[in-house]
Amino acid sequence: MMRRKATRLPRYRAIAAKLQADIGEGRYPVGSLLPPELKLCKTFRASRHTMREALRVITEQGLISRRAGAGSVVTAATQPTVFTHTVGSLAQWMRYPAGTYRETVSAGEIVADKRLAALIKCEPGTRWFRILSVRRSDRHPEPLAWTEIYVLPKYAAVIRQKNHPHTSVHQQVEKMFGETVERAQLEVFATRISAKLARVLKVRPGTAALTMVRRYWGGRSGHFETTVVTHPEGRYTYSLELTRQLKSLK
Repeated sequence: MMRRKATRLPRYRAIAAKLQADIGEGRYPVGSLLPPELKLCKTFRASRHTMREALRVITEQGLISRRAGAGSVVTAATQPTVFTHTVGSLAQWMRYPAGTYRETVSAGEIVADKRLAALIKCEPGTRWFRILSVRRSDRHPEPLAWTEIYVLPKYAAVIRQKNHPHTSVHQQVEKMFGETVERAQLEVFATRISAKLARVLKVRPGTAALTMVRRYWGGRSGHFETTVVTHPEGRYTYSLELTRQLKSLK
């Protein structure tokens, strides 16, 4: 029986794997600098071209960030989980793809103060039923996002539905109460993860994040739901594809 020779990794891949292991084992902690490029070349007995390719690999893996004049900064101990949300229709825009779910942390009625009212776009003093949860994926262990859902108190029964973790709340409201979404609004902005939220999402305090606010209006109750989702840097990609349809002139 013929034996196949083991396939050797390209030199730059082998170096990248060693650097990845060193970072994962804590030899180069998050926030520290890798040795200068020339020193790495000497350590691994590699050319500058080979070393740059190795550094490119672990940069693309999200383990380091390279800045001119600042060197290579370690940004993560393990390769981050990135979840891609591709949108090609209004229905896809209003809900997350299959394979993710919400893990409820707490739920209860609250009164919007000035700060929350400004975020939700409602009058201060408005009562809401708030559902706090962590968005997770069946495929990845790391939390994908922190979710705050604000729905009118008369629709609070959605929390008791068996499929609540896997179904968008506005869909549950429509099915249970007949409230159909007639208008939806999306607001996106950059923010930082607080120390309290960092513990839940398993990231460092101050980590960059993307916050997405979705507001829904129905024909019966007007503005009936707002969802605020905060995604830590490197765990979420939002992809939007639109096709222009031209009508022929007659």
